[in-house]
Amino acid sequence: MKRMKFLFGQRRMQVLLTLAVLLLAASVVIGSGANFTSQSANPSNVFTAGNLTMGNDVPGAIFVSTAKMRPGDVRSGTVTISNTGDVPGQFSLTKTASSDPDNLGARLDLLIKEGSTTIYTGKLSAMGAQDLLIWQPTGATSSHTYTFTVTWPNNPLTSDAADTALMGKTCTYRFDWTAIANSTID
Repeated sequence: MKRMKFLFGQRRMQVLLTLAVLLLAASVVIGSGANFTSQSANPSNVFTAGNLTMGNDVPGAIFVSTAKMRPGDVRSGTVTISNTGDVPGQFSLTKTASSDPDNLGARLDLLIKEGSTTIYTGKLSAMGAQDLLIWQPTGATSSHTYTFTVTWPNNPLTSDAADTALMGKTCTYRFDWTAIANSTID
């Protein structure tokens, strides 16, 4: 015991320094045990933009008729619009007046149908943008056929003067098809 007292008494700093070095060495030996590591990779991540393309089997006028209309007449035509791309798209139809200076389009009734489903019914001049189906491409294409029917109503309650004022008048309307593909379409 005297010996310990002697050691701690005279060489206290040296003993404490030695103990600190031994403690540090022990912690390095204990803390540097073997570590296991593993790695995994996901190589070849490729991102490709899809194609949204549209086919239109009637690139010109839907209504092809050389006969002039009069009250009671009906004109109709069909158009097939196809999703020829490889991604789904939201398709819509918009009508714009190219020329209707005498407001003939306000007198004509327009009916647009896909099969038995009515897409639009009302006055030709009043039609706005129509949202159609979200088309999922199936195989090479996905197609929808629309029938457009324009009628000049022959209503005995309508004054003949209103129809007479439209004799020889012309209106021209354009139908634009638009397809959009974005992340909200599933």
